[in-house]
Amino acid sequence: MSKNMDRISAWIKETVHGGSKAKKSSYNSISKRKKNKPLKTESPKQAPVHKNVMRIIPIGGLEEVGKNSMLIEHENDLLMVDAGFQFAEDDMFGVDYVIPDIQYAVARRSRLRGLIITHGHLDHIGGLPWILPSLGYPNIYTYKLTSGLIRRILDEHKMTKSVRIIEIDNKRSLRLGSFEIDTFRVNHSIPDAFGYRLKTPQGIIVHTGDFKFDFTPADGVPCDIMKMTLIGKSGVDILFSDSTGSTKLGHTPSERVIGEALDRAVKNTEGRLIISCFSSLIGRIQQIMNFALNNNRKVFLSGRSIEKNIDMARELGFIKVPNGLIRKMHEINDFKDDQILVLTTGSQGEPMAALSRMATEAHKHLKIKSGDTIVLSASPIIGNEKSVAFLVDSLARLGANIIHNRIMDVHTSGHGHQEDLKMMISLIQPKHLVPVHGNHYMRKAHGNLGYEMGIEKSNIHMMDNGNVIEIRNGNVSFKNEDIKTKFVVVDGLGKGDLASRVLKDREAMAENGIVHLVLKMKGGKIVGSPVVSSSGFVYESEQERTIEGIKKRAKSAVLKLYKRKSRPRLRDYQHFIRGELRAYILKELNRRPLIEVTIVRV
Repeated sequence: MSKNMDRISAWIKETVHGGSKAKKSSYNSISKRKKNKPLKTESPKQAPVHKNVMRIIPIGGLEEVGKNSMLIEHENDLLMVDAGFQFAEDDMFGVDYVIPDIQYAVARRSRLRGLIITHGHLDHIGGLPWILPSLGYPNIYTYKLTSGLIRRILDEHKMTKSVRIIEIDNKRSLRLGSFEIDTFRVNHSIPDAFGYRLKTPQGIIVHTGDFKFDFTPADGVPCDIMKMTLIGKSGVDILFSDSTGSTKLGHTPSERVIGEALDRAVKNTEGRLIISCFSSLIGRIQQIMNFALNNNRKVFLSGRSIEKNIDMARELGFIKVPNGLIRKMHEINDFKDDQILVLTTGSQGEPMAALSRMATEAHKHLKIKSGDTIVLSASPIIGNEKSVAFLVDSLARLGANIIHNRIMDVHTSGHGHQEDLKMMISLIQPKHLVPVHGNHYMRKAHGNLGYEMGIEKSNIHMMDNGNVIEIRNGNVSFKNEDIKTKFVVVDGLGKGDLASRVLKDREAMAENGIVHLVLKMKGGKIVGSPVVSSSGFVYESEQERTIEGIKKRAKSAVLKLYKRKSRPRLRDYQHFIRGELRAYILKELNRRPLIEVTIVRV
């Protein structure tokens, strides 16, 4: 097959005689788009102003786990809360991430008063580099640690100087246009997470952000239960509350329980210890550092994100370790096995992450050997289960002992289980509940908890991305309105709509293969024999018969069009031949491959 393709390439070069270069494909126009350049959008008409009403529109996070984002609109003021991404699903061929569709905000960007970021996880900040240019680089308001994490991401995209990040806290109110915002600390799997109360003349909402109730958190900073209680007593029209853990009974285990398990793992391991966790788990990383110090182990960092996050957290005072505890990976062979603790990324089986490189024996400084103990201090993100299982199997084959959550409590969620969610409802005492953050079944389970807690069924609203809910003088109405959000995907350096031809072509190739037909034409006649190549299309036993049939159908299509239309253009031939071949292949083989037709005039 490759020889056939080489023959086609050589034949085209020989025939064209220095003809003009072909246009770049639509794939290149997406993936190679200039870095940070805003998407081209049609010049919209002046967006309408909705008088005497507050409108809340989730644009991400309500039909998936990830890409959390929400818009809040009050007359001439617009606020955006969070801008995360979602990892691509298996059927999104070649896609890296999915980000929120911000077309509603772009059409009103002159009214945008700022972005509120509730915490520093990528499902809340990961979309920023791709949406900020289109929004005109509005101010970002967040807590100290999140500010550092955002700066690190923006620095990678050379956008730091374009964006003003303003650090806020839970002691002062923030006024942005007609919005009055008070934040309150919540416990999560990363420090400096918060929820907020937002007031406008039309009503009051509370958004929890991602939360759980942990009375022994890893960073030692408690949540603002008293402030939540006072907010609840003052009156709340709608509560938007995290639903990710709504199907799990009881309370979410404390970080102290996880810390105790990790401490045992460090004490009981005789050889090298490798711990993999998310680079944003700053509190847990501090615990691991403490355990290493107490057990006379040096810490070796493997993975760019964990190195940069630890440097940033140390600079801001969120991680405190003595000099000499953290060593460079190239020094690892200078220490005995029982003096080594490697802290690494890659718990989700990401192909290029440090732990995956260890599993494939491609790591520059460390080779897994019998006697190594590997702790996966993270649970698989939904959709990553197969990758994680393959990773664990590969590491075990190399002789490592694997410790994960099914063996020992080495990870806990940052999201509240059912009793946490009930506790939040009890504190906030909302009139209406909108479960957010998660798939529909998660949010439905959360809605049922709200009903158990005394909220009327008619006041529990199951929204989807793009739906609109409104408040007028404290009266809540679920609008029969949808701003029709799309899937916006990031591919390489660019972004585009999931429904674009590029992704449809990728899907066709993945499912049915590709057929490439090359014709020489002079006037309205074919010169010589057409050349057909295919990949992923037919089995070898079918190939010869199928290719002959394609050649025959292509010849008849050229003759048919020449007789039917006076002086057909090149693209007329390409379009007509493609249609004829598509019909032939579907009838004969019941397949729909991607079909490319190249015509060379001689």
